[in-house]
Amino acid sequence: MQLKNFQKGFGIVIIASSIGCGALPESQETFSNESPTEAATLEGITTLTFDSDNKVVIQFSDVNEDDQYVIGLYSTHFSTSESYSYSLSSGSNGAALTTQALISDRAEDQTEDFHDLLRGFEGDLEGEEPVNSGNVRALVSALSVGDTRTFKVLNSFSGSSSYDTVTAELRYISSDFYVYVDIRNEEDLTDNDLAELLEPFQNVIDDERDLFGIESDVNGDDHFTILFTQAVNELGGMSGGIVSGFFYAADLYSSSSYPVSNEMEIIYSMVPDPTGEYGATVSHSFAMSNILPSVLPHEFQHMINYNQHVFQNGGTSESSFLNEGLSHLAEDIYSLVDGYMAETGIENPSRVSLYLDSQDSVCFTCGSSISQRGGSYLFVRYLYEQAEKGNLSGAENGADLIDRLLDNSSTGVQNLVEAALGSSSTNSFANLMAYFSAALYLSDTGLSGDNHYNFDGINLQDDQNDNRGTVLEGPTATSVSDFPLTNTLTTSGAAYLTLSGEDIQNAGSVLSITLPSTMQGGGFILKMN
Repeated sequence: MQLKNFQKGFGIVIIASSIGCGALPESQETFSNESPTEAATLEGITTLTFDSDNKVVIQFSDVNEDDQYVIGLYSTHFSTSESYSYSLSSGSNGAALTTQALISDRAEDQTEDFHDLLRGFEGDLEGEEPVNSGNVRALVSALSVGDTRTFKVLNSFSGSSSYDTVTAELRYISSDFYVYVDIRNEEDLTDNDLAELLEPFQNVIDDERDLFGIESDVNGDDHFTILFTQAVNELGGMSGGIVSGFFYAADLYSSSSYPVSNEMEIIYSMVPDPTGEYGATVSHSFAMSNILPSVLPHEFQHMINYNQHVFQNGGTSESSFLNEGLSHLAEDIYSLVDGYMAETGIENPSRVSLYLDSQDSVCFTCGSSISQRGGSYLFVRYLYEQAEKGNLSGAENGADLIDRLLDNSSTGVQNLVEAALGSSSTNSFANLMAYFSAALYLSDTGLSGDNHYNFDGINLQDDQNDNRGTVLEGPTATSVSDFPLTNTLTTSGAAYLTLSGEDIQNAGSVLSITLPSTMQGGGFILKMN
């Protein structure tokens, strides 16, 4: 990936990267941010490298009082969620920090961690033999709308085997899926509702398969199942929140080994609940316009992902943060034009908004809370667009990037690096974070026309047409006028500091940035006028 010169509108541009270098390890086991991160090399930009004390001194010249500058810093750690203290000092002798804060930023909301729990439960499944389909084909050929059957639905956040048994009616049959509705929810979803919801999804099933891969078919019925049930609403209501839907790979294994298994590919979805009878209040119109259309391609990606990584390639299930990022990307499938998803799905901007409210304290590579999902989606969306623009060395286009992320046994950050930059690349996560952090700040500001720094599918500086009133205003920035400044930056986070020319003059036109000795990261300086 190459970084081109900024378009006019900028003055000096300086990229600073923390000390350390090393080639991309060949095996996943050694791919860890415990070893030094390679400094990002960005063509066409003056690069400063932090010294052995993890410090860089910046000398400004010809600074006017009305000038405006932005300093961006990013962390290239990517596993354990930690917050690292850094300092911005006036003069060239700013003292290095002697202490650092190590603060967990994991979200407390259990409803947003439910998928993370499921992915963890799935780790216990790998190595088991999937369901033997036997004579299922003959049995399912006789299925008709109106038939009923029972299903087991997870009912707890604390375990992987506690379930409720619900009776549901077969209400819709397509060439690819069977749709059941809990008999208690017959009036919550009419036949017209199901047609309005499921026909668009049916129209993009093959597109999602073309991009992400195929799902398994452990019971040999040539279909997957969708179950709409208030049991999902009730699951979210246990913690006062909402669970919109889920896929759980235990359903692909024998019920003799995993009693919760329905022995089929199945997506579980909530139902509209305008009165809050089953949990959180969800209006019928909002469920139909936002939540349910997003749940289907989202959970379908999880189903595909498990098959591709575990059954097809003999690996482990994808890391939760990347699995969720890809599923949110799959929600963009309804905007597919000529093989490319041109716009963001309707539910993604609200998650992006939460991430941009605190991108310096959200480790998007560490979990799957709602704000972390906003970051992981935006990062995957950025790489998808960059691949489509031909700016990634490892992927020919967006579809090729997704194929490389799904059709292999690698997971997590290693998977991202290999797919985006190539398995033999000596570049690393640091390169990707450098571009991403710059794009977060610059996209849709009009300050740069370089396509490395602008998102196409989502406007980060505008109102969002998402039925939620979401307004994106770019990432959160901190205005700096007094020195020294001490602040924190989390794992895979990005921080932005704004300074006036007058403040820089008052600092003697010399600033020092000091990172903790154990932190790997980088940064850039933009003169905005």
